[in-house]
Amino acid sequence: MKNYKILRKCTFSLFIFSFFFLGVSCDKATLSESNAWDAVDKYLKVNPIYETVTMSLGEVKFSPNKDSRELSAYKKLAQEGYITFEAIKQKKKFLSKDSILTYEVKLTDKAKPWVLNQKKNQVEVKSIEYQLDKKDDPKIELTGKKSGKAILNLHKANTVFSILSEDNNPHTTFITQTFLLNFKKDKGWEVTKSKK
Repeated sequence: MKNYKILRKCTFSLFIFSFFFLGVSCDKATLSESNAWDAVDKYLKVNPIYETVTMSLGEVKFSPNKDSRELSAYKKLAQEGYITFEAIKQKKKFLSKDSILTYEVKLTDKAKPWVLNQKKNQVEVKSIEYQLDKKDDPKIELTGKKSGKAILNLHKANTVFSILSEDNNPHTTFITQTFLLNFKKDKGWEVTKSKK
């Protein structure tokens, strides 16, 4: 009887110890390059990172000398079928070699994938998209028991509308982005925030 009580206590103690040990080890948040990359990839599918440019629609006036770069960009977009660009009138500036050209500018269906926000006389479009490169391994760092960060290079992908904008990072083909991560028992590692 005495041995039975001791055996019961030992079994119970062993059960509690095993439960505690397994609970702790299952709850352990191990941050690897692979699961950091997967978390960032999942995050970017929902929260893409890009740059934008606003372009004018409707009746748009251009000065051939002053607006030559913008005028040639609109002409190229028209040639490629993203906008219609029809000349309405030309007016010579008084006592000037320059003139004012007025065009009717409209978006075509081909431009839809890059349109973010549209108003009556202007539209905001994506000019540069930043994408993950599968060859890049993230630099990872645990910042707490269930938190960490991953630093990755996102590569530039110019859209057709990039000809209308100035590149904010003209001397690189990528940007470096930091992603803050948290571990959740039911979901694993997730990105909570990204910052440059």
